[in-house]
Amino acid sequence: MHLEALKAQWKSCVQQSTLYNRVVLLTRFCRLAGLPIPKPVRKPRPRTVIAAPEEIRALCAAAKPWMRTIILLGAHAGLRRSDAMRAAPQNRSGDGQTLTIAQKKTGRTVSIPLTEELKQTLDRIPQGDPQTPYYALQRGGPITSSAFGTAWTTLKAKAGVNRKLWFHDLRRTLAVSMYEVSRDLRAVEQMLGHTSLHSTAQYLEHRDPEKLRPIIDAMFKTTGRVQ
Repeated sequence: MHLEALKAQWKSCVQQSTLYNRVVLLTRFCRLAGLPIPKPVRKPRPRTVIAAPEEIRALCAAAKPWMRTIILLGAHAGLRRSDAMRAAPQNRSGDGQTLTIAQKKTGRTVSIPLTEELKQTLDRIPQGDPQTPYYALQRGGPITSSAFGTAWTTLKAKAGVNRKLWFHDLRRTLAVSMYEVSRDLRAVEQMLGHTSLHSTAQYLEHRDPEKLRPIIDAMFKTTGRVQ
């Protein structure tokens, strides 16, 4: 009963993909601990929405400078929104070529090479407290998550892009672009800072199903997939 209550609590505050992954881990723990196995949840279909290059250009052209910085951190560095909004001068290397940040979701520290456009964007931001996020230095202060969501929705309408485009889809777009150029799953995993190839393969399965589906199936078998 307690496990089902925990699942219900998760269901009320996280997306289906996160709920599914949590239940997989919970099931694995219960099996090791000899506890009752929780009821399985539906595996979500992988999200396949990505941004076309012209959509990213349109978003950047229509965005205010602080929003453009966050967009580039998502589209060029693959940062999740929570990390893009925490990236600060203190996270940048001395030579300005990389950004090192501890991911809020995983706690894993990743070092990401900066594209020339992103590097030039960060270089133009007024100097200030090195712990203050880049976007806040430009904006003159922080913004709440809900206010950012409203600003993102408004920007999509202004730029004339797919209104179903999530900010997280910029991260998926980078993953797909990298994989289609390199066919190197490990390189994409490293860029995104994933903790396993399984997560990376799920991002990309719809682009190369014959190669990636066997990887996903094999990894589920070894991690105790919920049947």
